[in-house]
Amino acid sequence: MYFLCLLVLVYLGGGAKGAAHIGVLQALEEEGITIDYISGCSSGSIVATLYAIGYTPMNILYMFKTYCKNVTEYDKLVPFKIIGLAFTGKLNLKGIVKGDNLENIIKKYCSKKGINDISEAKMPLAIPTVDIETGEVVYYLSKPLHRLGKIDDIPTYNYTGNLASIVRASSGFPGVFEPKYLDGKYLVDGGVRVSCPTEILKQMGATKILAVSFDDCKNSKLSNMNIVSVAMKTFDIMGHEANKGQSHLADYTISPEIDNVSLLDFSKLNYSANIGYKITKENIDKIKKMLK
Repeated sequence: MYFLCLLVLVYLGGGAKGAAHIGVLQALEEEGITIDYISGCSSGSIVATLYAIGYTPMNILYMFKTYCKNVTEYDKLVPFKIIGLAFTGKLNLKGIVKGDNLENIIKKYCSKKGINDISEAKMPLAIPTVDIETGEVVYYLSKPLHRLGKIDDIPTYNYTGNLASIVRASSGFPGVFEPKYLDGKYLVDGGVRVSCPTEILKQMGATKILAVSFDDCKNSKLSNMNIVSVAMKTFDIMGHEANKGQSHLADYTISPEIDNVSLLDFSKLNYSANIGYKITKENIDKIKKMLK
Protein backbone atom coordinates (compact mmCIF):
# COMPACT_ATOMS: atom_id res chain seq x y z
CA MET A 1 0.00 0.00 0.00
CA TYR A 2 1.28 3.45 -0.91
CA PHE A 3 0.47 6.72 0.81
CA LEU A 4 0.97 10.32 -0.30
CA CYS A 5 -0.33 13.82 -0.28
CA LEU A 6 -1.90 14.88 -3.55
CA LEU A 7 -1.62 18.52 -4.46
CA VAL A 8 -4.59 19.04 -6.75
CA LEU A 9 -3.61 22.41 -8.12
CA VAL A 10 -4.82 24.34 -11.09
CA TYR A 11 -3.64 27.63 -12.43
CA LEU A 12 -5.83 30.66 -12.16
CA GLY A 13 -8.66 30.17 -14.61
CA GLY A 14 -8.07 26.47 -15.15
CA GLY A 15 -11.83 25.95 -15.29
CA ALA A 16 -12.79 22.91 -17.36
CA LYS A 17 -9.17 21.72 -17.36
CA GLY A 18 -9.70 20.89 -13.68
CA ALA A 19 -11.44 17.67 -14.72
CA ALA A 20 -7.95 16.30 -15.37
CA HIS A 21 -7.59 15.98 -11.59
CA ILE A 22 -10.51 13.58 -11.56
CA GLY A 23 -8.67 11.30 -13.97
CA VAL A 24 -5.55 11.52 -11.82
CA LEU A 25 -7.48 10.45 -8.74
CA GLN A 26 -9.11 7.55 -10.59
CA ALA A 27 -5.75 6.26 -11.81
CA LEU A 28 -4.19 6.50 -8.33
CA GLU A 29 -7.09 4.63 -6.77
CA GLU A 30 -6.76 1.83 -9.33
CA GLU A 31 -3.10 1.53 -8.40
CA GLY A 32 -3.90 1.20 -4.69
CA ILE A 33 -2.41 4.58 -3.83
CA THR A 34 -4.15 6.26 -0.90
CA ILE A 35 -4.31 10.03 -0.59
CA ASP A 36 -3.59 11.32 2.93
CA TYR A 37 -3.74 15.09 2.29
CA ILE A 38 -5.30 17.06 -0.52
CA SER A 39 -5.32 20.66 -1.64
CA GLY A 40 -6.45 22.75 -4.57
CA CYS A 41 -7.47 26.18 -5.76
CA SER A 42 -9.78 27.37 -8.51
CA SER A 43 -11.59 24.36 -10.04
CA GLY A 44 -9.07 22.19 -8.20
CA SER A 45 -10.71 23.28 -4.94
CA ILE A 46 -13.98 21.72 -6.12
CA VAL A 47 -12.33 18.37 -6.89
CA ALA A 48 -10.24 18.40 -3.70
CA THR A 49 -13.21 19.24 -1.48
CA LEU A 50 -15.58 16.67 -2.95
CA TYR A 51 -12.90 13.99 -2.68
CA ALA A 52 -12.04 15.01 0.89
CA ILE A 53 -15.65 14.57 2.03
CA GLY A 54 -15.98 11.09 0.57
CA TYR A 55 -17.00 11.23 -3.09
CA THR A 56 -15.32 8.96 -5.64
CA PRO A 57 -13.66 10.31 -8.79
CA MET A 58 -16.54 9.02 -10.91
CA ASN A 59 -19.04 10.68 -8.57
CA ILE A 60 -17.18 13.96 -9.03
CA LEU A 61 -17.07 13.66 -12.82
CA TYR A 62 -20.82 13.03 -12.85
CA MET A 63 -21.37 16.17 -10.77
CA PHE A 64 -19.20 18.25 -13.10
CA LYS A 65 -21.08 17.03 -16.18
CA THR A 66 -24.51 17.39 -14.61
CA TYR A 67 -24.22 20.85 -13.09
CA CYS A 68 -21.57 22.70 -15.12
CA LYS A 69 -24.16 24.64 -17.13
CA ASN A 70 -25.87 25.82 -13.96
CA VAL A 71 -22.58 26.96 -12.46
CA THR A 72 -21.81 29.25 -15.39
CA GLU A 73 -25.23 30.88 -15.63
CA TYR A 74 -24.44 34.56 -15.95
CA ASP A 75 -25.91 37.41 -13.95
CA LYS A 76 -28.95 38.54 -15.98
CA LEU A 77 -28.42 42.11 -14.79
CA VAL A 78 -25.03 42.39 -16.53
CA PRO A 79 -26.41 44.07 -19.70
CA PHE A 80 -28.30 46.65 -17.62
CA LYS A 81 -25.23 47.38 -15.49
CA ILE A 82 -23.16 47.96 -18.62
CA ILE A 83 -25.85 50.26 -20.07
CA GLY A 84 -25.91 52.12 -16.76
CA LEU A 85 -22.25 52.99 -17.29
CA ALA A 86 -23.27 55.37 -20.08
CA PHE A 87 -25.55 57.32 -17.75
CA THR A 88 -23.70 57.25 -14.42
CA GLY A 89 -20.07 56.89 -15.44
CA LYS A 90 -19.78 54.04 -12.95
CA LEU A 91 -19.75 50.30 -13.66
CA ASN A 92 -21.29 48.42 -10.74
CA LEU A 93 -20.19 45.02 -12.01
CA LYS A 94 -18.06 42.69 -9.89
CA GLY A 95 -18.26 39.69 -12.20
CA ILE A 96 -20.26 38.10 -14.98
CA VAL A 97 -21.24 35.08 -12.85
CA LYS A 98 -22.40 35.55 -9.27
CA GLY A 99 -21.30 32.14 -8.05
CA ASP A 100 -24.50 31.41 -6.10
CA ASN A 101 -25.24 28.32 -8.19
CA LEU A 102 -21.81 26.82 -7.58
CA GLU A 103 -22.13 27.44 -3.86
CA ASN A 104 -25.58 25.85 -3.72
CA ILE A 105 -24.43 22.77 -5.63
CA ILE A 106 -21.46 22.22 -3.31
CA LYS A 107 -23.70 22.82 -0.31
CA LYS A 108 -26.12 20.17 -1.59
CA TYR A 109 -23.43 17.50 -1.92
CA CYS A 110 -21.80 18.41 1.38
CA SER A 111 -25.16 18.03 3.11
CA LYS A 112 -25.59 14.55 1.59
CA LYS A 113 -22.44 13.53 3.45
CA GLY A 114 -23.53 15.29 6.64
CA ILE A 115 -20.64 17.72 6.30
CA ASN A 116 -20.92 21.49 6.24
CA ASP A 117 -17.76 22.85 7.86
CA ILE A 118 -14.21 22.35 6.55
CA SER A 119 -13.20 21.03 9.97
CA GLU A 120 -15.47 18.03 9.30
CA ALA A 121 -13.63 16.89 6.14
CA LYS A 122 -12.66 13.21 6.19
CA MET A 123 -9.03 13.92 5.28
CA PRO A 124 -6.70 16.90 5.77
CA LEU A 125 -7.78 19.56 3.27
CA ALA A 126 -6.21 22.93 2.42
CA ILE A 127 -7.87 25.58 0.26
CA PRO A 128 -6.14 28.90 -0.47
CA THR A 129 -8.02 32.09 -1.28
CA VAL A 130 -6.88 35.70 -1.69
CA ASP A 131 -8.24 38.88 -0.10
CA ILE A 132 -8.75 41.03 -3.20
CA GLU A 133 -8.50 44.27 -1.19
CA THR A 134 -5.20 43.57 0.60
CA GLY A 135 -3.61 40.83 -1.51
CA GLU A 136 -3.30 38.67 1.60
CA VAL A 137 -3.42 34.88 1.27
CA VAL A 138 -6.24 33.37 3.33
CA TYR A 139 -5.99 29.64 3.94
CA TYR A 140 -8.88 27.46 5.02
CA LEU A 141 -7.60 24.27 6.67
CA SER A 142 -9.31 21.20 8.07
CA LYS A 143 -6.60 20.57 10.67
CA PRO A 144 -4.09 22.66 12.64
CA LEU A 145 -0.63 23.27 11.26
CA HIS A 146 2.05 20.79 12.27
CA ARG A 147 4.73 23.47 12.03
CA LEU A 148 5.24 26.99 10.75
CA GLY A 149 6.88 27.47 7.37
CA LYS A 150 9.46 29.94 6.11
CA ILE A 151 7.27 32.52 4.44
CA ASP A 152 7.78 36.13 3.45
CA ASP A 153 4.44 37.37 4.74
CA ILE A 154 2.03 36.00 7.29
CA PRO A 155 -1.18 34.62 5.77
CA THR A 156 -4.43 34.16 7.64
CA TYR A 157 -5.25 30.62 8.75
CA ASN A 158 -8.87 29.61 9.32
CA TYR A 159 -9.72 26.21 10.75
CA THR A 160 -13.45 26.53 10.39
CA GLY A 161 -15.81 27.80 7.73
CA ASN A 162 -18.68 26.74 5.49
CA LEU A 163 -17.20 24.47 2.82
CA ALA A 164 -19.53 25.60 0.05
CA SER A 165 -18.65 29.24 0.65
CA ILE A 166 -14.94 28.47 0.79
CA VAL A 167 -15.03 26.58 -2.51
CA ARG A 168 -16.94 29.41 -4.15
CA ALA A 169 -14.33 31.89 -2.92
CA SER A 170 -11.37 29.83 -4.17
CA SER A 171 -13.07 29.29 -7.52
CA GLY A 172 -13.66 33.01 -8.00
CA PHE A 173 -11.76 33.72 -11.21
CA PRO A 174 -11.45 37.55 -11.21
CA GLY A 175 -13.69 39.27 -13.71
CA VAL A 176 -15.80 36.16 -14.32
CA PHE A 177 -17.04 35.24 -10.83
CA GLU A 178 -17.93 37.86 -8.26
CA PRO A 179 -15.66 37.90 -5.19
CA LYS A 180 -17.12 36.04 -2.23
CA TYR A 181 -17.62 38.08 0.96
CA LEU A 182 -16.57 35.73 3.74
CA ASP A 183 -15.27 36.37 7.25
CA GLY A 184 -15.18 40.10 6.62
CA LYS A 185 -13.11 39.85 3.43
CA TYR A 186 -13.77 39.84 -0.31
CA LEU A 187 -12.09 36.62 -1.44
CA VAL A 188 -11.10 35.44 -4.93
CA ASP A 189 -9.28 32.57 -6.63
CA GLY A 190 -6.37 31.30 -4.54
CA GLY A 191 -4.32 30.97 -7.72
CA VAL A 192 -3.82 34.74 -7.75
CA ARG A 193 -1.09 34.25 -5.13
CA VAL A 194 -0.68 30.52 -4.50
CA SER A 195 -1.09 28.44 -7.63
CA CYS A 196 1.07 25.67 -6.15
CA PRO A 197 0.27 25.44 -2.40
CA THR A 198 2.98 22.98 -1.42
CA GLU A 199 4.32 24.85 1.60
CA ILE A 200 1.00 24.77 3.44
CA LEU A 201 0.78 20.99 2.98
CA LYS A 202 4.28 20.56 4.41
CA GLN A 203 3.21 22.69 7.36
CA MET A 204 0.18 20.44 7.86
CA GLY A 205 2.44 17.38 8.09
CA ALA A 206 2.63 15.97 4.55
CA THR A 207 5.91 14.25 3.71
CA LYS A 208 5.43 13.28 0.05
CA ILE A 209 3.72 15.56 -2.44
CA LEU A 210 2.49 14.77 -5.93
CA ALA A 211 1.60 17.93 -7.83
CA VAL A 212 -0.67 18.19 -10.86
CA SER A 213 0.25 21.29 -12.81
CA PHE A 214 -0.93 23.01 -15.98
CA ASP A 215 2.26 25.06 -16.27
CA ASP A 216 2.19 25.44 -20.04
CA CYS A 217 2.17 29.22 -20.46
CA LYS A 218 5.27 29.17 -22.68
CA ASN A 219 3.95 26.52 -25.02
CA SER A 220 0.26 27.36 -25.28
CA LYS A 221 -0.73 29.63 -28.14
CA LEU A 222 -3.60 32.07 -28.44
CA SER A 223 -6.36 30.55 -30.55
CA ASN A 224 -7.94 33.95 -31.04
CA MET A 225 -6.58 37.42 -30.39
CA ASN A 226 -9.57 38.74 -28.44
CA ILE A 227 -10.15 40.25 -25.02
CA VAL A 228 -11.00 36.92 -23.38
CA SER A 229 -8.07 34.92 -24.79
CA VAL A 230 -5.64 37.73 -23.99
CA ALA A 231 -6.89 37.88 -20.40
CA MET A 232 -6.61 34.11 -20.03
CA LYS A 233 -3.08 34.10 -21.42
CA THR A 234 -2.14 36.88 -19.02
CA PHE A 235 -3.39 34.88 -16.07
CA ASP A 236 -1.46 31.83 -17.31
CA ILE A 237 1.71 33.91 -17.17
CA MET A 238 0.81 35.17 -13.70
CA GLY A 239 0.24 31.60 -12.55
CA HIS A 240 3.59 30.54 -13.93
CA GLU A 241 5.35 33.26 -11.95
CA ALA A 242 3.35 32.57 -8.78
CA ASN A 243 4.26 28.87 -9.10
CA LYS A 244 8.02 29.40 -8.96
CA GLY A 245 8.24 30.00 -5.22
CA GLN A 246 6.72 26.71 -4.07
CA SER A 247 6.69 24.24 -6.97
CA HIS A 248 10.13 22.90 -6.03
CA LEU A 249 8.68 21.52 -2.78
CA ALA A 250 6.69 18.89 -4.67
CA ASP A 251 8.40 15.49 -4.77
CA TYR A 252 7.00 14.70 -8.20
CA THR A 253 4.95 16.68 -10.69
CA ILE A 254 2.81 15.53 -13.56
CA SER A 255 1.72 18.06 -16.18
CA PRO A 256 -1.30 17.10 -18.29
CA GLU A 257 -1.08 18.77 -21.70
CA ILE A 258 -4.61 19.92 -22.45
CA ASP A 259 -4.95 22.02 -25.57
CA ASN A 260 -7.87 24.09 -26.82
CA VAL A 261 -9.92 23.89 -23.64
CA SER A 262 -11.11 27.30 -22.49
CA LEU A 263 -12.16 28.38 -19.01
CA LEU A 264 -15.83 27.41 -19.34
CA ASP A 265 -15.61 24.80 -22.12
CA PHE A 266 -17.38 22.07 -20.19
CA SER A 267 -18.08 20.05 -23.33
CA LYS A 268 -14.55 18.66 -22.96
CA LEU A 269 -14.76 17.33 -19.41
CA ASN A 270 -14.28 13.69 -20.51
CA TYR A 271 -11.35 14.78 -22.68
CA SER A 272 -9.63 16.52 -19.76
CA ALA A 273 -10.33 13.67 -17.32
CA ASN A 274 -8.95 11.10 -19.76
CA ILE A 275 -5.73 13.05 -20.22
CA GLY A 276 -5.26 13.24 -16.43
CA TYR A 277 -5.87 9.49 -16.18
CA LYS A 278 -3.50 8.64 -19.02
CA ILE A 279 -0.56 10.74 -17.83
CA THR A 280 -0.88 9.33 -14.30
CA LYS A 281 -0.77 5.77 -15.62
CA GLU A 282 2.26 6.65 -17.77
CA ASN A 283 4.09 7.98 -14.70
CA ILE A 284 2.86 5.46 -12.15
CA ASP A 285 6.17 3.64 -11.74
CA LYS A 286 7.98 6.90 -11.03
CA ILE A 287 5.24 7.96 -8.62
CA LYS A 288 5.52 4.68 -6.70
CA LYS A 289 9.30 4.99 -6.63
CA MET A 290 8.95 8.50 -5.18
CA LEU A 291 6.78 7.13 -2.39
CA LYS A 292 9.31 4.58 -1.17
